[in-house]
Amino acid sequence: MTKRYQVTLKDDIAQKLEELAEELGLSKSAVITLALQMYYEEKKA
Repeated sequence: MTKRYQVTLKDDIAQKLEELAEELGLSKSAVITLALQMYYEEKKA
């Protein structure tokens, strides 16, 4: 199951997100999901 969220990002963060998504060949949603997963894995360690 997936949930849809609407977020507001500052211009510089939005640009970084777009660049990273293109670099990795992923959607922006996938990049955000990956970042959150990495954050929580690091927090558990």
